[in-house]
Amino acid sequence: MEVKENKVDIGGKSVYYISYERGNMRNFILLHDSTTTSNSWAGIDALRKIGQWGFNVYAPDFPGFGNSEANDSYNFGSSPSKGALFIKDFAESLFLSSINVVGPSVSAGVALKSLIDYPELINSSIIIGGLGVDHILNELNRIDKPVLILWGSLDNVVPVSHGLRYHDLIPSSTFVKINGAGHCVQIEKPDIFFNNIKKFITNL
Repeated sequence: MEVKENKVDIGGKSVYYISYERGNMRNFILLHDSTTTSNSWAGIDALRKIGQWGFNVYAPDFPGFGNSEANDSYNFGSSPSKGALFIKDFAESLFLSSINVVGPSVSAGVALKSLIDYPELINSSIIIGGLGVDHILNELNRIDKPVLILWGSLDNVVPVSHGLRYHDLIPSSTFVKINGAGHCVQIEKPDIFFNNIKKFITNL
């Protein structure tokens, strides 16, 4: 089994994604931040590693990034709601349910908003050094599904105090501070990142 490159039409535009599929009903969607693409996950072999725990894993390029065509309907940089809508439409185009969404940096707001807006699709969200969450602070207490908040102790983009605040606002969340990591925990400390995700998923 190998990681595959794919394209799917969503809203009349081409969306590129990579996937590792096990043929079951348990799914991960890995989002990227505003400075990277799905390749950032390929670089740490995330699809295969998470897939070997028994999941189908998908990493799309957001519309307007990487190999995906731009589509203003899904401009996640301006609105977590638009990013969450993309998650829903991407999932429906591939007939996915029971989804765990991973959102690093600015896509953290998207990951949490998808949990708020589409709880029938999303099982859990995992955010890393979350940006974009301030837009939806007053909605965080609506979340009653599991959320894992990972934060690097040396994050100089978004202070650890923000992560602790989100943890306080989401009763169903778990907060883990990763010592020695900066803003991109998954890139800087991949082994610790994977271990924390595996523990979180196992305990769901």
